[in-house]
Amino acid sequence: MPDYTEDWHPGSFTKNFGWGKDGRGLAELHQAIRVGFGDAKNDVARGDFRERLDAQGINFYIPANFFLFNYSNDTGDWIAFDELVFQAVSFDHSAHFDRLALFAFNLSLVGSWQGARHFQRRPALWSNRYIVERLAQTHKWDVTKVNANDIQSFLEGDERYKAQTSRKLSTNLSFLYQIGGLSSVVADTIERWWMNASFLAADRLCHLRYARRLTISSIREALDEFDFTPLAGGKNVEKSYALGRLLEMYVSVGGPARFARSIEAISTGKTNDPRPYGLVDKKLPRAPKSLPAGVVNNMEWLDASYELLDHDELKAFDVDMFVRAASVRALSNIRERGIKPTMSSSDLMSLMRG
Repeated sequence: MPDYTEDWHPGSFTKNFGWGKDGRGLAELHQAIRVGFGDAKNDVARGDFRERLDAQGINFYIPANFFLFNYSNDTGDWIAFDELVFQAVSFDHSAHFDRLALFAFNLSLVGSWQGARHFQRRPALWSNRYIVERLAQTHKWDVTKVNANDIQSFLEGDERYKAQTSRKLSTNLSFLYQIGGLSSVVADTIERWWMNASFLAADRLCHLRYARRLTISSIREALDEFDFTPLAGGKNVEKSYALGRLLEMYVSVGGPARFARSIEAISTGKTNDPRPYGLVDKKLPRAPKSLPAGVVNNMEWLDASYELLDHDELKAFDVDMFVRAASVRALSNIRERGIKPTMSSSDLMSLMRG
């Protein structure tokens, strides 16, 4: 169970960091991940990640300590190739990446590394709790109330915040919310970043064994414990349905092991296209879910309720065009099968008049 009584320490977030200019979102973070992972499609040593960033004059601490997932084993410290990294190295920078990165920041589950303090496992609990306790509960999702002054008031009024000053953190966090697209992150609609956020949260909860088994029920329980729903913009019927379908997909592709599966599929020739695929849920076609190459071949549950997209179709996906095309196909199928209405238009009008 998460402990929300833990002390909040701002750490290096209060230092100057090149967040980027307005209009560029979190492009610097996107580039940092690409530089740090290079051509790797799997976990990288934390030391290698740092060397690559240092060589190009890119800040190491903010990406590694606040956005990415770290772990240690007998061979040293590592940074995991998870959903956030997959999206960064597989696709160009976009607003979808920014929303996902902001969600990762607010989720604040970054693992640990040798020499890390205990509170660095959840380095941005102050942002996590601001979203859940202030924005969702107090402000009722009114993003217009979010600014540096409100953040500072929240921090200074909470005994969990352990720092001499709060202004620098407040202005930095307010700017991060602005360029990361907080208003979109807390929206009711389902977009690509939301689909990816469900996989990202599941990746980290599985890595940390808060999700004790790779099952829908175990992962959903962990998501609830760690406030996935409020951090991802609240609950509605559409999101509840979509999350169930996404978790079914997540478990079927092997959870965190999907990236290793993809490497194996490419190396053994099970797929001849190393680029990511996409899946569209026809029952909820608002956004496709991108997956690493080859893993869809392992999804025995894939049925007619999903449509497979190749990489080019995934990049060009437009929900309005997809729905129109699906409607045309359905009407053509009805005509081909000779299905005709049993009521005339006059009968229908009479029925509607009662």
